[in-house]
Amino acid sequence: MLKQETSTNEQKKIVQNARHTVAKLLVTTNPSILTSAQRLGSIKPLVALVHEHDSKDLQRFEALLSLTNLAVTGEEERNRIVSQKGISVLSYAMFSDHEMVRCAATEAMSNLFPHETFLKHLENPENLKLWVAFASDFEENFGCARAAAGCLAMVTQSSDISASLIKVKSLKETIKMLLECGKLEIMHRCMVIVLNLVKHGGETKQTMVEAGAVAFCHAYVQTFHSSSTNLEMSEADQKEMTATLRMAKEIVRAC
Repeated sequence: MLKQETSTNEQKKIVQNARHTVAKLLVTTNPSILTSAQRLGSIKPLVALVHEHDSKDLQRFEALLSLTNLAVTGEEERNRIVSQKGISVLSYAMFSDHEMVRCAATEAMSNLFPHETFLKHLENPENLKLWVAFASDFEENFGCARAAAGCLAMVTQSSDISASLIKVKSLKETIKMLLECGKLEIMHRCMVIVLNLVKHGGETKQTMVEAGAVAFCHAYVQTFHSSSTNLEMSEADQKEMTATLRMAKEIVRAC
């Protein structure tokens, strides 16, 4: 019996190592140069590697990076990830204690947009609560916050998701925090969220007004619209600053 158990454990380890090899290969390989069969065939072992309770953090991390790359390739790949119970597996990985695994899982989930099942998942305010919390964690895990805020910026194009988002109790506080954080990439994504909610009108627009987002954008434009080019910034930050000013103006006009 002991010999049989040892043999089974060794087989599991071999399978796990094979899956990890696939993950490592796809981290550094452009998925567009692979055949459709190769891309689709790699998804099941990658999802399994993330899901297995005895996978190491490095294995999960590299599998998640590979899934992130595959998800952005096309609809067929996103369908396969979802069909392999990818949404529940990736959601679980978002709760990892390891910062890099958490970030990679968030990015992988974000790249499932605009899959219908993923959008349906985010119509639940309880699921959105996690994304709002991650977006506010920019001091501890900037990459994860950027991915979460970026995802919210995309999905709030949906009026149904926006209606669910305003049910998250911490939303107003988070929006205020993100707008005032001084990190341009986060601010830009937050302003897209605000603009989407304002454009939907009704309660979503009113929530942004109550959060002080519209007033902030008005003050932001007044303060920087003529002086942003004089600020000592890198070229990348200057472009991001211009983008946030453009977005703030759109929000003010929309109101």
